[in-house]
Amino acid sequence: MHGIVHKTLKEYVVDRTDDDTWNTIVNRAGLEPTLYLPVSYYDDAEIDAVLETLSSMATQDRPTIERNVGRTLAPELLSTFSAHVRRDWDLSELFAELETVYGDIEDATEEASLPALSSDLESDHAVVTYETHRDTRYCSMAHGVLEGIVAAFDGNGTVTETACVDDGADACRFRVDFE
Repeated sequence: MHGIVHKTLKEYVVDRTDDDTWNTIVNRAGLEPTLYLPVSYYDDAEIDAVLETLSSMATQDRPTIERNVGRTLAPELLSTFSAHVRRDWDLSELFAELETVYGDIEDATEEASLPALSSDLESDHAVVTYETHRDTRYCSMAHGVLEGIVAAFDGNGTVTETACVDDGADACRFRVDFE
């Protein structure tokens, strides 16, 4: 997985707790302390171990934590890949160009193994389909990323999950309403 996810997860935990708590989570997860670089790639198992350990220590369940991390991750992704996203777009323009932007990012990060993403635009909303080959789906994180993107572009939009692989669907689908 792209290092920006690992780095953001660590920042998410440290910002809400402290470095000692992060070190405790890493230790309980059985991981070696690592300086996560946003341009490197790391094993998905590390994210899973941290999320499982964090959810066992926290009052929130794993999907809630993933969604919150996704919201935190969105601005980092927008900043990292800002060359592919025009800041003068409104939310509907972003979703109209989402597949092109995503394709450009895929091309720029050849080493990354990105999930499949598509967006169907309607007049007042978009339907985003998220499919991944990963053993862990990270649907809640994808939901949070979409919410974070909406907040960055137009704080009035809403994101609703309409289908999830965890419930037997073939892919996760989200409706993004432009308000």
